[in-house]
Amino acid sequence: MDGDFRLLFWNVFLDVLSPSGNNSSLETQDRQIRATVLLALVPVVVAFSFIIFIFYRKKREAFFKQTEAELKLSIAEVEIKALRAQITPHFIFNCLNSIHHFMHRNDIALAGEYLVKFSQLIRHVLETSSSKMIPLDDELTALRLYIQLEQLRLNNSFEFTIVTDPILQSDDVQVPSMLIQPFVENAIWHGLNNRGAGGKMLISLTPVHNMIKCVIEDNGHSSSHEGAAESFDLSHTIKKTSLGMTLIHDRLAMVNTLYRVNAGFVMEDILEHGEPSGKRVELLIPFEA
Repeated sequence: MDGDFRLLFWNVFLDVLSPSGNNSSLETQDRQIRATVLLALVPVVVAFSFIIFIFYRKKREAFFKQTEAELKLSIAEVEIKALRAQITPHFIFNCLNSIHHFMHRNDIALAGEYLVKFSQLIRHVLETSSSKMIPLDDELTALRLYIQLEQLRLNNSFEFTIVTDPILQSDDVQVPSMLIQPFVENAIWHGLNNRGAGGKMLISLTPVHNMIKCVIEDNGHSSSHEGAAESFDLSHTIKKTSLGMTLIHDRLAMVNTLYRVNAGFVMEDILEHGEPSGKRVELLIPFEA
C-alpha cells in the first residue's frame, strides 16, 4: 500500500512539473474540433451561396422579362395607333365618295344632311383617336351615325337594329374604338349594297367572360352575285373595303398583344334552303368595366 501511495504522489508531481503536456493535448483537441466545425460549415456556406445566386439570377431574369414585356406593349400601342391612322383615312374616303354620289345626283338636301352627320362622326373619330379604350355607348353612337350615313347613301333601302345586353349598358364599360365599324362597313358594301330594298341588319352585343361577343347579321347579297349595284366610285371603293378588313386583322393581332386576350372573328354564310341569304360575323372584343 505504501508503494501505491508513492506511485500516486509521483504522478501528481509529474503533472505539476509538466503542465504544458496536458495543455498541448487540449489545444490539439480544440484545433481538431474547430477544423471539424469549419469542414461541416463549408457545405452549408456553399449551399447558401448557391441559393442566393439562384435567387439573384431569377430576379434579374424577371426584371429583363418585365422590361421586354413593357417594351412589347409600348410597341403594340404604337402599332395600334398606326393601324387606326390607316383605318381612319380609309373610312373617310368611303364617306367622301358617298357625298360625291349625292352631288352627282344633284340632291342638295341629302348632301347637306349627310355632311352634318359626317361632321359629327369625324369629330368622334378625332376625339377618340388617341384613346386606347372608349365608353361602349360612345362607340355605339358613332356606329349608329355611320349606319345612318349609309342608309342615306342607299336611299334607306335597309333597316338596322342594335341590341345590347343590359349588363353592358353602363358608362363604365370601355372598349377599343372603331373595332365593330369595319365589319358593319363590310356587310353594307359587300352585301346590303347589292340587295336593293328590304335589307336588314341586326347587331347584338353580349358579355362572354372577359370579352364582348358582337354578332352582325345581314340579309345582303354577295358582291359576286349577278345584278350587283353599279359602283359610282371613281376609285373602286369596294376594293378599299377589303383593305379595311386586312387592316382589322392586323389590329386585332395588336389588341391581343396589348390586352393579352384572344380577340378575333368568324365570318360565315347564312343559309336558307341550302342557299346563301346573307352573312353572319361573330366578333370577340375585350372590354373593361
